[in-house]
Amino acid sequence: MAEDSTALTDVVDELKDASQGKDTVEVGQLIDALDQRGYGPALAVIPLMELTPLGGIPGFPTVLALLVGILALRLLLGYEHFWAPNWLRERSLRSEKVLKSVEWLRPVSEWIDDKLHARLSRFAGPTGQKVACIVILCLCFAVPPLEVVPFATSAPMIVISIFGLALLYRDGLLMLLAFIGAGIAGFTGASYFLGA
Repeated sequence: MAEDSTALTDVVDELKDASQGKDTVEVGQLIDALDQRGYGPALAVIPLMELTPLGGIPGFPTVLALLVGILALRLLLGYEHFWAPNWLRERSLRSEKVLKSVEWLRPVSEWIDDKLHARLSRFAGPTGQKVACIVILCLCFAVPPLEVVPFATSAPMIVISIFGLALLYRDGLLMLLAFIGAGIAGFTGASYFLGA
């Protein structure tokens, strides 16, 4: 198991705390809640939001992809803290929907915390991290056109989340699986659009 056996669940709980007691919550408040935990948890949790009730909001997967892309680029360039443009930070979401999404994520995060741990860590080291960031950026670019296909944005978001989990737990095996998943997602997406 990871050194902190509740690493991902703690992040989910912080998102819940940031959303409680108000009618709306700004994206910036959620970003700030994640910032203190680092890039791994953010890249693991943010893409999973696409699988929750929030993912059904038109344009929301693209907003998530933009946010994830910014985080991946900053990680690639070596920045320690998150950043997002003010227009994105000031975007408001209904707290009720965020809380429902967080409640949906909590059992998933508990299961993940129980199963993942450091292994084959050299594959999740600095070089693997840089390559992962580049692949994540490519997956983010694929999300906007995929919004026209029902549920299609889930595939790249799941792969991005796997990358985030690999970074969080220094799990090289999971990192390798994420690269394979990215290849499959890329091939499937290209085949669909070329076939269309």
